[in-house]
Amino acid sequence: MQPIVVPTINNNDTEAKLVAWSKTDGDLVRRGETIAILETTKASFELAAEAEGVLQTAAKIGDHCAFGSSIGTIFADAAERATVATAVPQAADGFVVTEPARALALKHGITDAQLAALGRRIVKTRDVEALVGDPAGGAGLSEAQRGIARVVSRSHAEIPVSFLVKRIAVDAALAALAEFSREAKVVAGLPDLLVWSIARLPAQFPFFFGELRDGLEFRASSAGHIGVTFDLGGGLFIPVIRDAAQKSLAQVARDLMSFRMKALRKTFKAEDLAAGDLSISLNFDADTVFVQPIILPPQTCMVSVGAVLTELALDADGRPVPRRYLNLGVAFDHRVINGGDANAFATAIKRAIEEPKL
Repeated sequence: MQPIVVPTINNNDTEAKLVAWSKTDGDLVRRGETIAILETTKASFELAAEAEGVLQTAAKIGDHCAFGSSIGTIFADAAERATVATAVPQAADGFVVTEPARALALKHGITDAQLAALGRRIVKTRDVEALVGDPAGGAGLSEAQRGIARVVSRSHAEIPVSFLVKRIAVDAALAALAEFSREAKVVAGLPDLLVWSIARLPAQFPFFFGELRDGLEFRASSAGHIGVTFDLGGGLFIPVIRDAAQKSLAQVARDLMSFRMKALRKTFKAEDLAAGDLSISLNFDADTVFVQPIILPPQTCMVSVGAVLTELALDADGRPVPRRYLNLGVAFDHRVINGGDANAFATAIKRAIEEPKL
């Protein structure tokens, strides 16, 4: 008996909508065969069977299913299904709803199946609020914005965030990038350099890269899967440069350019948005001094950068000269990362940008 579990499709959402079952109850399925199609606010996803056997569904088309929740079962054969199918958990089993949350759910017609899909042992008012539309009857949130709201709510509810800002001079980096772009015949900028530099830090700062699971179990990653925010008018996307630690700066630049085109056309695939170890929030609009980002559960860190600004500084002879800089922020999960480590991490990024070795 193999449960059919909705994986964590990306760090931009907390749940996925069940769009279709490719099989019906009692059908034989083979390992690796697509059995369901789910859709997040960013992309669609084909769910493959992890075992061979007979299908029994537990979720209906249109249900919103939390990542990690079970939407059905694959039984070894028809006899096992006939024997234990009645033991498949019902939507209302396995969780408790507080009285205020129950009252709010009844008021807005939220079903037990929707509450169960949240994947929480105790459903509280704020959980129900995430399922409710605009109570004042004004302009409703889009489905994409609802997905963002759920991630933000989860982040603020679960993660004790601390934050620091480091100033980074960028004149040397901009000059080096201009020369590198000419020689490599690729357009490489500060975002590409940030991804490339940060992806090389997991060995030195392991608790910044990976996942913090229930029970404070941390799983470090050395791959350097770096998520990068894109909001070009079609919604917020956080695609992931996979294995960035093994890629050249030119490869990272090409990958980010590809992501920009996908963000404009809204053509991301589910795999583009999955499995980030750490994310970077890019905010290069003029006069954006700095941004304090949220951390995307189960990640433990998110880096943010503001616009490139100009100030007057004194050169070696004491004469005022213009100098370009940006403010780099580090939001970190204080359960696993302390302030001294966060400062050392930010300093390592500062050194990599101010003394670029491309």
